[in-house]
Amino acid sequence: MSVVAVVGLTHPHSGMYMESLDALDEVEGVVLVDADEAVLRATGERTPKARAAYRGLGEALADPAVTHALVALPNDRTPAALVQVIEAGKGVFTEKPGARSAAEFRPVLEALERRPVPFAAAYLNRGHPAVQQVRALYRGGAIGRLTSVELRMVTTQVALRDPTHWLFEREVAGGGVLAWLGCHWLDALAYVTGEQVARVQAEVATNSGEAIDVEDTAAVSFRLAGGAVGSLHAAYALAVGNPGYRNAGHDIVFVLRGTLGAIYYAGGRQEAPLMLESVAPGWRGAQRRTYQFTAPPSPGYGGLAGLDYFRAFLAGGAADGVPADATDALRLLETLDAIYEAGRTGQAVAVHRT
Repeated sequence: MSVVAVVGLTHPHSGMYMESLDALDEVEGVVLVDADEAVLRATGERTPKARAAYRGLGEALADPAVTHALVALPNDRTPAALVQVIEAGKGVFTEKPGARSAAEFRPVLEALERRPVPFAAAYLNRGHPAVQQVRALYRGGAIGRLTSVELRMVTTQVALRDPTHWLFEREVAGGGVLAWLGCHWLDALAYVTGEQVARVQAEVATNSGEAIDVEDTAAVSFRLAGGAVGSLHAAYALAVGNPGYRNAGHDIVFVLRGTLGAIYYAGGRQEAPLMLESVAPGWRGAQRRTYQFTAPPSPGYGGLAGLDYFRAFLAGGAADGVPADATDALRLLETLDAIYEAGRTGQAVAVHRT
């Protein structure tokens, strides 16, 4: 059984994480960590498994009952907290992207080399049944050699998400919609295909009219290491949707095209079955197939698939690439670094891998 210290109680996902931990039989207790005494008190009152509260991370890590930490802090403060948890010998789960840049995140990998502990990054889309199905089809040869990729991650406008939040401050967050949401689908692409982005070009803009200094609209073109060419459109652009971050509303597209077929998935506002077109051997007997996903009701971040993601983390290791590990998080940050450089310079940028 695990006792999880939740570090940072005002993050947009903290409440959903609390629901997940409460729903997991593997978690017998939750330790709350936040500098704000009022936040600690209010969160403790509505957290059934709360067993202790601390204003400092060091105090929580000194609690011998704590086995794991879930870090949900602003991006500029996350790397130092991750290193502190690792050095204390606790398993650590981090909100994505885990840092403002790859350079800030590398000390986390160095700490893990010195003291290996279970580590997971919150790229929960890896566990989504549709993404799992896309991966199985792609790796089963259903579309042949990959040639083309289309990704879209569009969600509600900044005005519905509190423009004063640190997510819209470059100095704290490091980036905008790409670092908050576009990262999910870039990670899912790497998870599905096993390929990393090798080169990028990008147009990034702040078009909302709100007083923010991060991008709220982005169009990225990229080439994967294997030669396929792709695009990612990410934006805070939907005028209709729920305020805040819970069930806000999304317009999602994930498309892979290859020499023998294509896989199409659209989610969010226009939830649709996953569709496969294939003339590959073993598939061409039914050249068009559809896969429907109906998620059962479930509390927490990511629903039932999210709970399974947490279970894999608490079990101490990844199975078939789930959950995402520290190297996965670094690779994504390296890609984001290149995208932001391309946006600044207007030039194609090769992704620097370490």
